[in-house]
Amino acid sequence: MTALWGVGSYLDASGTRVPWEISYDEIDRDIGVATKVLGDLGIGDDGVLWCSMLSDAGQCWPYVVGTVLAGGRLSCADATEGEAVRVAMFLRGMSYGAVFGITPAILDGLEARGDEPAAVFGESRLVCAWPGAYERLQAAGLSPFRFALCGPAVAIAREPAGPALVAVDEWDLEQHDDTIVVTARRPRAQRFVRTPVAVCGRVTKGGLTW
Repeated sequence: MTALWGVGSYLDASGTRVPWEISYDEIDRDIGVATKVLGDLGIGDDGVLWCSMLSDAGQCWPYVVGTVLAGGRLSCADATEGEAVRVAMFLRGMSYGAVFGITPAILDGLEARGDEPAAVFGESRLVCAWPGAYERLQAAGLSPFRFALCGPAVAIAREPAGPALVAVDEWDLEQHDDTIVVTARRPRAQRFVRTPVAVCGRVTKGGLTW
């Protein structure tokens, strides 16, 4: 029996949260992938703010660890409307080169406080935003990077306005109409074979866009 690191979760195409068994082998691989991705994005001794939920730990924990391994100075906030006050506090009180995981809920919370996104995020070199938040940051005059959880896979753009990419050695993305399906390329505790996930967009040779 495969030793489990833990049980995460992801949203399927219907929006239902599905439990996801994760082995130690795959979490170690994912930490290696995350560290490389963050290095490619230029994360060094930057302040780095990660916004995520405990339910997304299976996907985001490797990137939290990877931030530290890449030399980043880590802060964390929940990706909720109520945590907008913490996000604004961090970004106004300290310097952050990168902010990951901005959601529509965080932007709703900032809006309710009267905080303009350009004022909150404008000093950060790299701001990665979920679908729904990405478009709002663009409309506010910022140049966000795409960020999405494609079920168990993390997709992050490598340049502003560019397509979001997954680790190609680990995951394969396909498009069925507007639904994205995910297949694991390497052994995992749980099988993923053309699994529909709660991301709508287009898959091209360049990556995922929405």
